[in-house]
Amino acid sequence: MANTFKQATKSSLVTTVISNSGTNVLSAGSSSTLILLSAMVANKTSTSVNIDLYIKPSSGDEVHLLKDVPVPAGSSLELISGSKIILESSDVLRARCNTGSAADIAVSFLDQT
Repeated sequence: MANTFKQATKSSLVTTVISNSGTNVLSAGSSSTLILLSAMVANKTSTSVNIDLYIKPSSGDEVHLLKDVPVPAGSSLELISGSKIILESSDVLRARCNTGSAADIAVSFLDQT
């Protein structure tokens, strides 16, 4: 089993609904298990924004990890820290922002194949 540290990024998070594929940040491959280590979001605007972070599993219900978390103007916030979140085969990590093109996200993870 290979273990590789990786990073996924998404610029200008969208405001669309939870089920829109435009919110996808990271997808686990068909033969991968991903261990999420950190997720940082940056607010690129001069006003506060709210961020949602959620998982769409390959089977079962989409669940929020965070809902309406405020990120102050011009600052960043670590959304995942200390906890390990697992994405199994074909699971998807999604994010959205209440203001279009206002926030970027970077996710660090361990890919086990």
